Amino acid sequence: MLDDSYTGSGIGIEFGKLSAGIIMDIYTTDEVTRHNNANDLWIVIHGAVYDVTAFHKEHPGGEEVLLQLAGQDATECFDSIGHSYEAINLRETLKIGELVDDISPAESKTTTTEVKEPMEDDWQYQEPKAEMQSQNMTFICGAIAIYAIIMFYWFIQ
Repeated sequence: MLDDSYTGSGIGIEFGKLSAGIIMDIYTTDEVTRHNNANDLWIVIHGAVYDVTAFHKEHPGGEEVLLQLAGQDATECFDSIGHSYEAINLRETLKIGELVDDISPAESKTTTTEVKEPMEDDWQYQEPKAEMQSQNMTFICGAIAIYAIIMFYWFIQ
């Protein structure tokens, strides 16, 4: 049986823990924050670390959302959107490990130290404005009313 002291296999796993029968790499917050640009983009959701570098340009919500959250905990943003079951399954295919802050640096997997793009410190997720829904509903009601008036005059003649 594998335990937390597992230190090698021919597939590049240097240190891991057993999670649902799969050896997972572990990372510190400092390690995750180093992966904060379009060429090396990691995020954390519910304590799991995801490498979204190859996916961020295809993100349905736009790549800028992931770029703003690069190297950070994206749990609140991810949960507030209400992602589909398919999105959650896709997220799991991008999982590379778990976030654990109480390990020694010798046990951690990555050694990347390069930071290429500065992050905006004051960026926060913002809910979509309800004004757009109200404007859309007004437009739809107006269009239905105009259509009804046209049909009324057509049938009268």
